Amino acid sequence: MDINLMGIEKVAATCMQCDLSKTRTHPVFARGNLKSPLMIVGMVPGPDEDIAGTPFVGRAGQLLDKILYTVDIKEVYITNLVKCWLKPGLPLKDEWVEACLPYILSQIVLMRPRIILTLGLDASRTLLSLPAETKMFTIRGEIYSYGENIKIVPTYHPSYLVRGGGDQSAKYPTALKDFGLAKNLSQ
Repeated sequence: MDINLMGIEKVAATCMQCDLSKTRTHPVFARGNLKSPLMIVGMVPGPDEDIAGTPFVGRAGQLLDKILYTVDIKEVYITNLVKCWLKPGLPLKDEWVEACLPYILSQIVLMRPRIILTLGLDASRTLLSLPAETKMFTIRGEIYSYGENIKIVPTYHPSYLVRGGGDQSAKYPTALKDFGLAKNLSQ
């Protein structure tokens, strides 16, 4: 059987493995260059993404696009850990992450990126198998091995930066450094 990203996306579009599927308008799978050496993994789509069916189109997405432009990252593949939207401010439940885990793992296997930039604590902890008490400031900006040939660089989620003032957030320069590190590692 030929398994490809379009096939995985079709399966995700009809997934009913958790409660989040009951309230979605559109599953939010990915956007960007399928051949990019850099994959960005966020946590979960928000309401704007649910309507558009595309990741990172709301305020956090606008800030992400600004960061990518500032750091001069042109080729990237962007997805989320969870494919159905969650009301902003609600914590992710383990059951939702577990239901979507096969999709993100399949995306990683099929894309074979050199670098995965994880946005936020949930995406970082999940892909790095870190304990629940892990704090973002203790892992961000580090380089972790994932499998044989993939590196993960955790950083702050753009929605966190937006809540702190966007490009005026105290953590914005730190996030820019992390994106720059991911860019350099991906070349």
